[in-house]
Amino acid sequence: MLRLLLGAALFVCCGYAGYAVNAHYRKRSNLLDGIVGYIDALDKGISYLQSTLCELTKAYSADKKGDCAAILSAYVRLLEQGSFSKEDCMKTVATRLLTGYEKSVVADMLFSLGKSDYDTQLSDLAKFRAVLDPIAQTSKQNYKKYGGLSFKLGILAGLAALLIAA
Repeated sequence: MLRLLLGAALFVCCGYAGYAVNAHYRKRSNLLDGIVGYIDALDKGISYLQSTLCELTKAYSADKKGDCAAILSAYVRLLEQGSFSKEDCMKTVATRLLTGYEKSVVADMLFSLGKSDYDTQLSDLAKFRAVLDPIAQTSKQNYKKYGGLSFKLGILAGLAALLIAA
């Protein structure tokens, strides 16, 4: 009986580990998609609405949840604060879901927003979108491939542990 309980506990632990890996890939994909969507929203907002950066950011992040919304709400606080440094932007994008290079690119983007004229701003947004879009696409493919696979493998490993323990 004790071996069966041990096997059941191993099954649950392995299934949870697979789910946690799946959740990591999903959160990373959603974060990068949100950042690319924010760049698109800024491009359209700057071009057509001509609202302030703070208003555009608040409007975009109003209905969002997750890590992207947390980064953008921290960025709105920096904008409302007034002047801020690049280190403040790096602290804003500090998440385990992004690599060091990606954090640097996003922090550079956030720091450069609103500091140049109209045409330069649009070209900078296009440059940042060109850098981040392939990363977001790769992240989406990795989520489809490895995210679902990790959950299934966690369940299978749990079943194997249950059979071995029982």
